[in-house]
Amino acid sequence: MTFFLNRDLNYLVVHATLHTLAWCFCGLFSGVFLLRVGLSLPQIYLVFAATLTLRFVLRPLVLRMAPAIGLRRTLMIGTFLFALPFPVLALVHGVGMALGLFCLVTAFGEVFYWTSYHACFAALGDTKMRGSQVAGREMLGALAGIVGPAAGGLVLAEFGPWPAFMAASAIHIAAIVPLVHVSEPVIARELPGGLYGAAKSGVWLFVSDGWITASSATAWSVIMFRAAGARFDAFGGLLAAAALAGAAGGLVLGRFIDGGYARRLTFVNATILAASLMLKSICGEEPVAVIVVALGTTMLGGLHIPTLMSALYNEAKASRCPLHYQFAAEGGWDVGGTLSCLAAAALCAVDLPLQLAIVLALPMVPVQARLLTISYGKMLNSGKNEPGHAPATADILCPPQCAGEVEPP
Repeated sequence: MTFFLNRDLNYLVVHATLHTLAWCFCGLFSGVFLLRVGLSLPQIYLVFAATLTLRFVLRPLVLRMAPAIGLRRTLMIGTFLFALPFPVLALVHGVGMALGLFCLVTAFGEVFYWTSYHACFAALGDTKMRGSQVAGREMLGALAGIVGPAAGGLVLAEFGPWPAFMAASAIHIAAIVPLVHVSEPVIARELPGGLYGAAKSGVWLFVSDGWITASSATAWSVIMFRAAGARFDAFGGLLAAAALAGAAGGLVLGRFIDGGYARRLTFVNATILAASLMLKSICGEEPVAVIVVALGTTMLGGLHIPTLMSALYNEAKASRCPLHYQFAAEGGWDVGGTLSCLAAAALCAVDLPLQLAIVLALPMVPVQARLLTISYGKMLNSGKNEPGHAPATADILCPPQCAGEVEPP
């Protein structure tokens, strides 16, 4: 694969594409599947809040495992664990032990997967090409996002949850194979001082993203499902069409991040994000209106992940250890997402319109934009986001601050 010049990142992107395919085959349906098996909207939000809380509690396990066996092996284990909740979801038929098991297994998988994956991508990626690399990953993920929900929705509608969710699990386990060829990033066994203080910027960035995403994504998923006639195949087709609309947008814009225009793009990103949230909150549930808004907002939304994650990855790479930085940042996402889900559950419990769960996200958009502007400003001042800056070869695997730290076996 020659999409990137970075060999390790090529394999990591192949892995990420398979992960996205599996997630779109099953994970995107989790909220509406719980709705179909009888959970109310407040209960669905409480399930997600409970899962995020468990993630926060369980995450220290990663800091024990990764230094002992290596970050790459931890990611391989996390990839396997991430596949387990898919078949467990098929066991859920309402509030009960199966639902509790689903929350616990999901939390375990996501804790090991996301913390180690983001740390690997931060450590192995190239600072001066970060925008293009993240955008390229997202473009390939969008292609998987076309196939995944269309196929997953069709299998779910025609054959039921077991074949659909087992297929998703098999795809995700297959995503372990590319990781065999990825180099082992250097990480610190332990760091003195507080973890969260050293990653303050990343923590607050992810608090804002967790708040924006957790409540609004679930609400919009339910709105689209209803607009699709509560049919899994039609819902999957709508998700696939939306992914097709946004497949290439981020790739073009990611190059502007690498060209030194990142701080300007944060304003553009915030404007698009706020407009998308407002459109989703006022479009009602008329099928035509929902389809138009879904296609339009996804087409214009390809800038968000490259803008957010380029800043976070670069800060993680410049930190004393990408794993410890990402550990703290992921905790911020859990806090923001949990609070957002609890607020949305409260709104739904008193029978307020579901669209208000999307409105909840709006106040955090300018906060995130300000945080991103500060982050890119720091990178610009350090010379790492200027055009033509080329990091040293050793910097690709580990920042200078990691000198003297122990590389895991």
